Amino acid sequence: MQPITQQQINAFLSTDSIAIAGASRNPKSFSASVAQQLSALKYKLWLVNPMFERDEPFAGKVTVLQNLPATVKHLLILTPATETESVVEAAIKQGITHIWIQQSSETPAAIESALRNGVNLIHHQCIFMFANPTGLHKFHRSIKQLFGAMPK
Repeated sequence: MQPITQQQINAFLSTDSIAIAGASRNPKSFSASVAQQLSALKYKLWLVNPMFERDEPFAGKVTVLQNLPATVKHLLILTPATETESVVEAAIKQGITHIWIQQSSETPAAIESALRNGVNLIHHQCIFMFANPTGLHKFHRSIKQLFGAMPK
């Protein structure tokens, strides 16, 4: 398997809209922290979770990937690993061309499916290391840079 490159990461982040599969209603969840960070960076977010009701007040919440606007081509997956492969397959059918599978959400089958279908795939990486990191994530990024562990 090829290593992830900085060019792939830049391509993922070079959009104005990102869908987040596995978005949570819990404001203290990891996905809420990710959404808050990406929102602060001025991304338009589409929070995807089949538990969301269609009439929730935030217009960017959708129940399933098929409800995303056709213009959304970037998907960050924060689902439990048991759900990731089916999310990747649904995303491919939806025409998503850039997928980031957050650490601990990936599975070999999900990675293989994305690669087989030619999407720009980021995996085994934390979005916080690349989306203008602050605090602990900025420190962690510095350590990874020091030891040459960042994508090139």
